[in-house]
Amino acid sequence: MNTRDNNRDDEIFDRQARQLHATAVSRLSPQTLSRLRAARQQAQQAATARDTRGHRWRWAGATAFSALLAVLVVSRFPATPPAPADDASLATLFDNGGQATDGTVLDENPDLFLWLASVEAQPIAME
Repeated sequence: MNTRDNNRDDEIFDRQARQLHATAVSRLSPQTLSRLRAARQQAQQAATARDTRGHRWRWAGATAFSALLAVLVVSRFPATPPAPADDASLATLFDNGGQATDGTVLDENPDLFLWLASVEAQPIAME
């Protein structure tokens, strides 16, 4: 089929549907028309009220999420930067012949990482 034939068929169908609708509307009684208008207005008012309530909850949820995100970001970063270490504190830190005595041992000992990659460490990690 040709697209012109399809468009012409659609136009004919559309015109016939509009004529049938106009005929049906002209045959309705005034009482029925007033009840239909009242029902349509009531449905529109209910839809508007429902949309307004939904927007309130959406705005409240978005505001709460933004506030929570701001608190998380602020708590993630310290308020004051750490003070630089002086020579005396570094001397007490490395009192074991160049080996650190606090948690920095894990950062500086390559044997630990070799052991973690070994076969012996896998069963311990699975526990």
